[in-house]
Amino acid sequence: MRKLSLSNKRLAKFKISLVCSLLVILSGCAHQNFMDEGKKYAQSNQYEAAVEQFKLALNEEPDDTNTKQQLTLAQSQLNQWATALTPAADFAYQQKNLGKALLLYGKSAQITKNPHAVKRYKKIYEQLRNKSIINAKIIPNPLGFDDTTLNSIDGIKYSDSATSILTFSQSNPVFEIQQSRQDAVTQYISGSQLIANPELVELQHELQDIRNRRRHYERDMSNLRHQAQSQRGEVQNIANQLQRAEMKMTASNLSDNQRASYNQEVNSLRSQLNSAKQQERTSTRDFDHAKGDYRRLGDKIQHLATDISLTPAVVEVPVYSDYVYQEFKQTNSLDGVLYLNINNLIRTAGVAVTSTDVSHPAHPTINLAANPLDVASQEQLTPQYSQERYKIGLRLIDELIAEHKASYLYQAQDSSNLEHKMTLLVQHGLLTHDGASSNAANMLNQMLVNEFGQGGIFNINHLLHLY
Repeated sequence: MRKLSLSNKRLAKFKISLVCSLLVILSGCAHQNFMDEGKKYAQSNQYEAAVEQFKLALNEEPDDTNTKQQLTLAQSQLNQWATALTPAADFAYQQKNLGKALLLYGKSAQITKNPHAVKRYKKIYEQLRNKSIINAKIIPNPLGFDDTTLNSIDGIKYSDSATSILTFSQSNPVFEIQQSRQDAVTQYISGSQLIANPELVELQHELQDIRNRRRHYERDMSNLRHQAQSQRGEVQNIANQLQRAEMKMTASNLSDNQRASYNQEVNSLRSQLNSAKQQERTSTRDFDHAKGDYRRLGDKIQHLATDISLTPAVVEVPVYSDYVYQEFKQTNSLDGVLYLNINNLIRTAGVAVTSTDVSHPAHPTINLAANPLDVASQEQLTPQYSQERYKIGLRLIDELIAEHKASYLYQAQDSSNLEHKMTLLVQHGLLTHDGASSNAANMLNQMLVNEFGQGGIFNINHLLHLY
C-alpha cells in the first residue's frame, strides 16, 4: 500500500508538471502570434492595429523587453500620425468642410488628447448636430406630449423659436356598433339506450383466447410426453449396452487389443448415456413447465367463467345529441385618423380601439347559464383611444426622423463633391445616437483611409459621438 501511494504521488506530480509545461508552451505560442501580427501591421503602417497586438503580447509576457520596445515604437508612430491630423483638420475647418474636420479632430483627440482638437470637435459637433436634427415646435399638441417626452426623442429638438412647425390634428373619432348572430353547437344527453355490455364482450374474447392457448399447450404436452418416453427408452437401451460392455471387460483371458477395444466402446457408451440423460431431463423439464402453464390457464378459465356469469349482458348508456343555440356578438369600435404636418408635408395614420363580446340566454336543456353582454361603451373606449393615439403619434415622429435621416444619405449619394458628400454623411450619422448606417460608415472610412492611410482605425460611429 505504501509503494502504491508513493507511485500515485509521483504520477500526480508528473501530471501537474506536464500541464504547467503545456501552459508555458501555449502562452509562448500566443505571445509569438500576437508579436507576428503586430509586426505585420507596423510594417504596413497600421500603427493602431499594431499597438493593439503588442498590448496583447505584453499581457502574455509582461516582462519581455522586446515586446515593450515594439509597443513603445508603435505608440510613438501612432501618436505622430494622429498629431499630423490636427493641421489637416484645421484646414478643413477653415474651408468650411465641417464633416471632415469633425472626424479628423475626433481621431486626433482620441489618441493625443490635444485640447485644441477636443475643443474644436465639441464645437463642430454641437453645430452640425443642431443643423442635422429636426428643429420644430408643436402647435397645437392634442396628444398630450409633455416636455420630458418631447425632449427624450432622439433626432428632434423642440423649441418655441423653431421655424418648422410640427402640427398634430385628428378627425373626430367615429363610434360604431357592429352586431351579428351566429349558431353555436354543443352536445347534451338526450336519453339512454341498452347495448351489449362491452365488458362482457371483452371477457368472452379473453376466455376464447385462453381456451385456444390451452389447446396449444395440450398438443405441446402430448409431444413432450412422447419425446420424454422415447428418450427414457433410449437411456435404458444405452445403459444395457454399457452394462454388457463392462461385463466383457471383466473377462480374464482378454488380449491387450481386445481390452483396449472394449475400453473404447465403454467410454463411447458412457458419453452417449450422459447425452441421452441430459436430453431426457430437458424434455421432462419442458413437460413440467408446460403442465404448470396448462394448470394455471385452467384456473384462469374458471375465474373468467365466474366473472362472465356475474357480468350483465346489456348496459344502459347515455345518448348524445347536438343542441343548436344562437349567440349574439357585438363589437364596439372607436376609429379616427391622426395627421402629422411639418412644412406642409402630411403623414397620416389610423387610430382604432375595439371591444368585443359574445352573449346568449340561459338554456336549461343543456344546463347552460346565461352569458350577459359585456362590451365597452364609447365613454369607456375614449381613454383607450387617447392612449393608442399617443403611441401612434410617437410612431409618426419616429418615421419622420427616419425619413429625415435617410434624406442625408440620399443627398450624399447624389453629390459629386467629396467634401460636401462627407459632410452630408456625417450629418446622417449625427442625427441620432445610433450613428451612421453601415453603408454610410464604410463610405466615410474609405474617404479618410484614401487620404490619410490606415495609421489609425477610423471607427466612424465612435468618432461621430465621441463625447
